[in-house]
Amino acid sequence: MSIARDMKKITCPALPATVLSRQALIVRFREAIVGPTEGLPHYKLVLVHAPAGYGKTTGLVDFARSSQIEFCWYFMDSTDVDKNAFLRTLIASIRFRFPQFGQELDALLDAAIAVETERLTTFQYEAIIDALISAIETDITERFVIALCNYQEINTCQAVNELMNRLLRKLPEHCVLLVESRATPDIEFAHLIANREMIGIGRTMLQFTASEIMDLSLMQGEVQLNEVEAEQLTASFEGWIMGILLGSRLGGVPFVPQWNHYVHASDKSQQVQLERHLLFSYMVNEVFERNPDVYAFLKEASILHEMVPDVCDTLLDIRNAQEHLNYLEQNGLFVTRIGEGQQTMYICHPVLRELLCQDLHQQSPERFVKLHQRAAELMRANNDYKKAVHHALEASADDIAARLIIDSEEQMLSQGHAETLVHWIDRLPAITTACHPRLLLIRANIYLIIGDHTGALALLDAASEAIVNRPTMVDAEDNVLLQIERTILVSKALFQRGDYRQVIELCEHIQQHLPADEVKLGADVHRLLGVCANVLGDFTRGIVQLQKALQLWGRHTVNRQTAEVQALLASAYSLLGNFALAEHHIARAITCWNQLHDEWGKINDTLRLGLIKQRQGAFLDAEAAFNQGLALARGPIHFQRAEAYALVDLGELYQEQALYERSLPMIEDGLALARRVKDRYLVNFALCILAMTYVYMGDAATALLLLSEVDIQKSQGEMLGYEQAARELVYGTILLHQRHYEDACSHLRKVEVSLQKMGIKREYIQVLLRIASCLLAQGETQECMRRLEEITDILTTQSDYEYFILIELRRQHRLLQTVMTHPELARLRAQLHLETEQESLPPAIIVKPEKASKPKSTVTVKDQPKVEILLNDQPKIAICALGEPSVIIEARPITRWRMARSMELFFLLLDNGRPMRKEQIISALWSELDDQINQTFHSTVYYLRKALEGHCIASQGSTYTLDLASYFGENITYDVTTFLNYQSQAKEAMSQEDDNATKEILLTMVDLYKGDYAQSFYNDWCTFRRDELRNAYLDVRRELAHIAWNQEQYDECTTHWQYALAVDDCLEEAHHGLMRCYIREGKRGLALRQYQRCRDTLQRELTAQPGRAVQSLYQRIMSQS
Repeated sequence: MSIARDMKKITCPALPATVLSRQALIVRFREAIVGPTEGLPHYKLVLVHAPAGYGKTTGLVDFARSSQIEFCWYFMDSTDVDKNAFLRTLIASIRFRFPQFGQELDALLDAAIAVETERLTTFQYEAIIDALISAIETDITERFVIALCNYQEINTCQAVNELMNRLLRKLPEHCVLLVESRATPDIEFAHLIANREMIGIGRTMLQFTASEIMDLSLMQGEVQLNEVEAEQLTASFEGWIMGILLGSRLGGVPFVPQWNHYVHASDKSQQVQLERHLLFSYMVNEVFERNPDVYAFLKEASILHEMVPDVCDTLLDIRNAQEHLNYLEQNGLFVTRIGEGQQTMYICHPVLRELLCQDLHQQSPERFVKLHQRAAELMRANNDYKKAVHHALEASADDIAARLIIDSEEQMLSQGHAETLVHWIDRLPAITTACHPRLLLIRANIYLIIGDHTGALALLDAASEAIVNRPTMVDAEDNVLLQIERTILVSKALFQRGDYRQVIELCEHIQQHLPADEVKLGADVHRLLGVCANVLGDFTRGIVQLQKALQLWGRHTVNRQTAEVQALLASAYSLLGNFALAEHHIARAITCWNQLHDEWGKINDTLRLGLIKQRQGAFLDAEAAFNQGLALARGPIHFQRAEAYALVDLGELYQEQALYERSLPMIEDGLALARRVKDRYLVNFALCILAMTYVYMGDAATALLLLSEVDIQKSQGEMLGYEQAARELVYGTILLHQRHYEDACSHLRKVEVSLQKMGIKREYIQVLLRIASCLLAQGETQECMRRLEEITDILTTQSDYEYFILIELRRQHRLLQTVMTHPELARLRAQLHLETEQESLPPAIIVKPEKASKPKSTVTVKDQPKVEILLNDQPKIAICALGEPSVIIEARPITRWRMARSMELFFLLLDNGRPMRKEQIISALWSELDDQINQTFHSTVYYLRKALEGHCIASQGSTYTLDLASYFGENITYDVTTFLNYQSQAKEAMSQEDDNATKEILLTMVDLYKGDYAQSFYNDWCTFRRDELRNAYLDVRRELAHIAWNQEQYDECTTHWQYALAVDDCLEEAHHGLMRCYIREGKRGLALRQYQRCRDTLQRELTAQPGRAVQSLYQRIMSQS
C-alpha cells in the first residue's frame, strides 16, 4: 500500500479522454513558467490559489503535457505535516524525473532523523535545504518546475513553511517552484513581491467562461448547451467547474436551473452552504438513488482517507467491501483505484468525501464517533499511529488520542516526527493534557531536544501539578515512574542551564526511588551523573557512572546512547592520560556512528580523536583530524557547532606550536560561531585559549579583558571544577607573565590541588611547570626542584607528555636553563633527551611547517622530538613506503619476513613513532580475533626481530617500540620523511614566487612517489597516512601543471594532469585542465572526448554530473563549433 501511495504522490495524474484545453490558461502558465529562455520574466514562485474544484490540477497537467519543461509533481496530504516526510517526498519527486539527482541527500536526511531525539537540530534541516539547492545547481542543467499540489494539507506546519522560505530565498534561476493550494500558504511573500519574483494565478483566472463551457459541451458531444444555458451555469457557479460538472447536464446529469436563485444572495457563506447542501442532495437523490447499498457503504467507509477492502470489511463488519469498491470505481462514482494486488487502495473524491463525512456526523453522530474509534483501533493494531491518532481526534475521543500519542512517542521520535507529536498534543484540550501528565512530559522532552530548557521547565511544573493534585486521573502504579521521568527531564533542563550540582542532587534522589528493572531510566540517570561529575572535575566518579550507563544499555549495542557514552568515556580517559583506553572508546564510538549513518556524531568524534592525538603530542595526526572534521562540518550538512569546535581546536593546536598568526583567526572565528550557536562551554573555552594566545604574543592586558568575559558557575568549597580550574590556570599564567609571581603562585597552587585530585595529567603538568617558574623567580629553589621531580616521576610512567613538556619549557627560558644545568635534574634531562649543557632544544620542538628549513640532510619521522633521522649518501638502512613497501639493509632488501604481518608491524611501529601497547597492535593488524591471537602476535614479533637480525624491536612490559637509531645510528633513510621535507622546501620556494626552484623540488617529489603509501597493506591504520600522502602528491602534480600552463608548455601541463587522473580519475580539476590544454593546442576532438570521459567517470563512480566549470567549458566548445 505504501509503495502505491508514494508513487501516486509524485506521479503526474492522467487526464480524462475528453478534456478541454484552455488556451488562455495555458498562455498564462507559459508566461509564468518558461522564463528568460523565451524573453519572459523569471519568477521563483508561481502560486495557483483557488478553492477545490476550479480545475487547478487539470490546467497544470494540460500545460505540462504541451510544454517541453519537465515537471516534478508532489501531491500532498495530511501525512506530510512534518519536515521529514516533506523533505523525503520532495527529494523523491525530483529524482522521479532526474534519477541521478542528489544521491547524498538521503543519507543526510537519515542522519538528521537519527539525531533529532538526542541533540539540537536547529541548523541541520536548513543544511539539507542548502544541500538540495546545491544538488539542483550541479545535477540539473535544464529549466524545470517543482509542483507542490494540495499545499493546504500542510499549511499549518510551521517547520515546513520555514524550509519553504529558505528554499525560495536560494532557489536557482533554472528552477520554478509552483504551489497549488486552496488556502493562502503561510509563506513569506514580501521579498518575493518586492523583487518581482512571484506571480499568482487565482480563482478569477481559473473560472470557466461561458464560451469555455460551450466548447466543453461540444467536445463531449452528448450534451450541447446554448449560449443562455452556458452563461447561466457560469453565473450560478461563478465558473466553478466541479459544481458545474456535478450539478448540470454537462456532467452527465440533468441541469438544475433553480440554483440560479442563489446567485444574487448577499450572504456568500450562506450561499456556499446552500449550494453544498443542494449539491449533496442531488448526489444522494440522483447519483446514488438506484444504489442505496453502495451509497450506505461509501458514506461510512469514506471516513478512511484510503479505503482498503480488508480494512473496510473489518471496520464495517461486512464481507463485500471489495465488491462495493469495484462497482464504485468501474461506474465512475467518484472513487479511484490506486495500485494493484495487495497494494490496492481506493480514494473517494475529496469534495464528495467531505460531504459524506459531514452528513454522517450530522445524521448519525454516535455512528460517526464509533466508526472513527474503531478505525483508530485498527490503525493502532497496524502500528500506524499517524492514522490512529487522526481518527481518534476526528471522533473527539481525546482520552483515546492521548493514550495513542503516549504509545507512539518512542516510534515517532525515532522516525524524526517530533513536530507531529507537538501538533497532536497541542490539539488536545487542556483538561485532557492535565489528566494525562505523560503528554506534558513528552512535550517537555521535545522542548529539550531543541534546546529550549525554559519552555521545558514551565511544562514540567504543570506536569508536577497534574501528578500531585490529580492522583485519581493517573494509574497508581504509574505515579512513581511519572515523577521519576519528570525529575530526569528537570535534570536535563538544569544541565542545559549549567546547574550541574543541582542535577547531581536530583539524580541521586532518583536513584533512591528508581525500580531496579527500569533499565533505560537507570542508564539515563547514570549518564547524567557521569557528565556532571566530569564537568565538575570528579573524573573518577564520572567514569564509573558512564561505565554503569554503558553496562545497562549494553556495551555492544549500537545506538546513539552508547555512542555518546563511548565518546564521553574517551574524553575522560584522555584528560586523565590513559590514551590506550581513550583511543579504544573513541574507535568504538566512531564505529557506532558509521553504522548509524550519523554524520553529526562522526564529525564530533573525529574532533575528539584529534584532541586525544594532540594530548599525546602527535600534532600532525591531530591537525589532520581537526581539518577533516572542519571539512565535513562545512560540507553539505553545514554543522555549525562542530565547525566552531574544529576552528577553536585548530587555533589551540597552532598556539602550542607558536604559530600565533595562524592561531588567532581560527580561535576568533570559532568564538564567533560558538556565540551564534549559543554553546556556553565552547565560548568559555575559546576565550581562555584566545587569552593565552595574547599572553604568548606579549599582550597580557587584552588577555585579562578576554578572561573577564568567561562565565563559569563557581564551585562550592575549595575544590575547583574542571572549567573553573582551566580559567584559573589561564589567570595564574597571565600573572606569571606580568611577573606578579606571588599572586600567580597563590592562584596556581589552588589549581594544583584541584587538578591533582581530578587526576588530569596534561593541565597538572602545566601548573607544576608554571608554579616552578614562579618559585624559581622568588628564589625558592628547593620547592621548584620538588615540582620538577614530580614531573620526572610522571614521565617515568607516561612518556607521551615528553613533547608537551618541551613546549612548555620553550616558553619559560629561565626554567629551561635550570633544567639544562642543575645537577639534581639529570634524570629529567635524560627523560627529555637533553643530555648536556651545550645542547639546545631539539629542532623538532619548533614546529613551523610553513617556514620549514631547507637542509637536505635532516628529516623527522612524524612530529615526535625523539625520532630524528639523519641521512647521508650511503645509508645503512633504507625504508621505502611509497608504493610497494620495502626495507633494505646494507643494500640487501629483506625478503624473508616469514609472516606478512611482520612486515606490516614494522611499518605500523615506524608510523606510530612511539611505544605501542600489545592491545593497540592487535587491534590495528587483526580485524578478527580468535583463541590463537596471542600466539599469532608473539610469532609476528619474533619473525620481525629475526628479519631485523635481532635489533631495533624494544619491548617493556606489554609495549613495543621500533628503535632504529639504537642500531643504525644516523644512517637511516625513509622516503616518506624525505618526501615531506621536500614538501616544506617547495612551500618555501612558492612563498618566494620562485617557479624554477619550486618546479625542481616538485619534480624530485614526483620521482620519490612510487605509489600509494604502503599500498599492499589493507588495514585501517594506514588509511589516514595514505590519503594524506596521496593528496600531497596530487597537489604536486596540480602545481606542476599550473607552472607549465603559465609557461605555455601545454604538452607538459597535459602530462601532469594525466598523471593526476591516474591516481584519482574523479578529479574534475584535472579533466578541466586537460580540456583547456587540448583547446589551446587546437585539439577540439580530444577536448570533447575528455569531457565525455569525465562525465562517464563521474556517473559511474559517484552517480554525479560534471560541475559548473567543466560544463561551462564544454558549452563554450560546442558554441564555437
